[in-house]
Amino acid sequence: MSVTKKSVLIAGLMLALPITAAAAPIPAVNGGVSSELVRVDQKVKTQREAYKNAVEAIKKGNYTEARRIQQTVLSDYPLNIWLDYYYLSRDLNVTNYAKVVDFINSKKDHELGELLRDRYIDYLSSVGDFKKVVALLPQKPFSDDEVLTRSKQGKQCRYYESRWHTGKADSSAVAYAAKVYSQLKPISDDCFGLLSLWERKGYLSDKVRLKKFESSFISNRYQDLTRKLSSELSSGPFGPAVGRAMIYHDKPEKVMELSPDGSVTTHQAAMMLFKRYATQHPKSAAADLKVFVDKFNPTVTEKMDIYRIVANGMMGHDCSKDDVQWVDNNLPAVAWTDELREKRLRRALWFSQWDMAYTLLKTMPGVLDGEINRLYWSAYTAYKTGRKEESHRLMEQVARDRSFYGFLAAQKLGKRLPFNNKGLSGRTDWSKLREDPAVVRFFEFYAMDDANASIEWREIAKYSSDSVALMMAEWALKTGNVNYAIQSVVAGKRWDALDYRFPAPYFDLYTKYSRSSNVSLTFLYGISRQESMMNPVIRSPAGAVGLMQLMPGTAKLVSKKNNWAYNGVSDLVVPEKNIRLGSAYLRNMLDKFDNNRILAAAAYNAGPNRVYRWASSDGVKRDADVYVENIPFTETRKYVQNVILYDAIYNKLLLGREGDLLGGNELSYRY
Repeated sequence: MSVTKKSVLIAGLMLALPITAAAAPIPAVNGGVSSELVRVDQKVKTQREAYKNAVEAIKKGNYTEARRIQQTVLSDYPLNIWLDYYYLSRDLNVTNYAKVVDFINSKKDHELGELLRDRYIDYLSSVGDFKKVVALLPQKPFSDDEVLTRSKQGKQCRYYESRWHTGKADSSAVAYAAKVYSQLKPISDDCFGLLSLWERKGYLSDKVRLKKFESSFISNRYQDLTRKLSSELSSGPFGPAVGRAMIYHDKPEKVMELSPDGSVTTHQAAMMLFKRYATQHPKSAAADLKVFVDKFNPTVTEKMDIYRIVANGMMGHDCSKDDVQWVDNNLPAVAWTDELREKRLRRALWFSQWDMAYTLLKTMPGVLDGEINRLYWSAYTAYKTGRKEESHRLMEQVARDRSFYGFLAAQKLGKRLPFNNKGLSGRTDWSKLREDPAVVRFFEFYAMDDANASIEWREIAKYSSDSVALMMAEWALKTGNVNYAIQSVVAGKRWDALDYRFPAPYFDLYTKYSRSSNVSLTFLYGISRQESMMNPVIRSPAGAVGLMQLMPGTAKLVSKKNNWAYNGVSDLVVPEKNIRLGSAYLRNMLDKFDNNRILAAAAYNAGPNRVYRWASSDGVKRDADVYVENIPFTETRKYVQNVILYDAIYNKLLLGREGDLLGGNELSYRY
């Protein structure tokens, strides 16, 4: 877009807003500036300065001065509601509870209301006023079966803690506390109150500790936790067994050298050690299993646990048909966990065991990565087992979905890909923006370069009308605020607004390095959209940086190979340098894997060495979809599907092409 067109668009948007939302006087049509605009603009500057002074006064506890400013200079200022929020959120006090409830219930700013609710839930929990916590949290926030982030887990714990303290808890509170305690990953700090209460009620027994110890001991990923639990158990009834197991922690295979002596200590240590051995070396453990069982005579429950661990390891990506047959012969299907069923399904697809796969899909409604994936493989296996009519019906259903498998189903049926793109209507009324208070607040923060603009953007995305949200997304797209454009879709779940969900910033740079690296423009955008959501300065927990999420070490190697100067991580937040390095590295992955985007994308995410290891070793040719479904890492499996899907979407948006999802070389490749 030209600078002139962009300026006209911004001016048009700003003219639709109250003057307080404009960062500077808006040029008049004749190029001059009216005296009225100059006068109002001076008022805006004065109010912005006064607002900052009021915020500082609140931070210092000078509420009298802040109120004076608010009621005089800021009486008609759009950010007044933020000052009300600051009063209540900084002066945490039970006496403010009624005002807090009024603020939340007013729904004048839902996002601020939720922030205030969360602060007071934590505060009231800390002072033991759980009746008020119950009132602020009347419904359970999430399902107990849902995998929660730490912050969401903390909120769920607060819910149960408040009900337990007020006599409203049932057995689900005990069950959830036990679930939180038993997890091996770090626990939210907000759960400590619930866990402390659960422990005081007598639910944390040595037997429960032992179960968690066994999980961490077997996993080999939580050594610090294993040692901590070992110490906690040392003086109790299970101390001798735990201590003996820890002796062989680094060489669990030595369990085969132990001899039963009739003691509970030796038996318990042997069970834990063999499970650890089976986790680390499943095939060796399978070979030793009969000897171990005959020697130590495990209970039925212990035996089933061991068989499940061995079966889980036997069905790794490098397994053979014989390994899978071992599972079928030794572990009855009724004893399979959901994880084992899903692994067995993927192994059935890999080894063309279509009847088994079809049956598993019929009896496992929740398997795979989503309903569309399950329906696709139901259609696929129905076809392979001669159920042509059922297969066609299911494939038709899948082909209406905008997803990797939806697009692939459409390609197989010879149908157009279901982009289902929805944007702004031709009758857009930009003046509607001035009627939305959240829009006005957003532009005021935006003009002041205040980070709180992002909170008001979420308010718009989640609670404003679709027309307002999409108009704001259009503004974001045209002014280079691509993260805001994407958030409009994600936060508001407007998944069909593809123009805003898949922006194309730095178009000239991507085009330049697409040509120099001979990597398609749309594939570069697909990788970048998946990696960073087009954020040029984002950094991952692992250390990857920028639009194409390059690791510093990778960037250094690519620079050296191409004789490019490299000044370290600081280079990677510069879009041109990041795109140049990322496109060169992606070209390298394509060269390694015969220009196959599926394999190149997998290598970009998980590393080329892993992709080499994932290749078929039995000489059997697999279809592309069977290969993708059998990528061992869940993250990489989803990553590949997204990148290939995004490539197709960018082809439509940028180039107007509606071709196939997969190319001929990718369909005919010997996976």
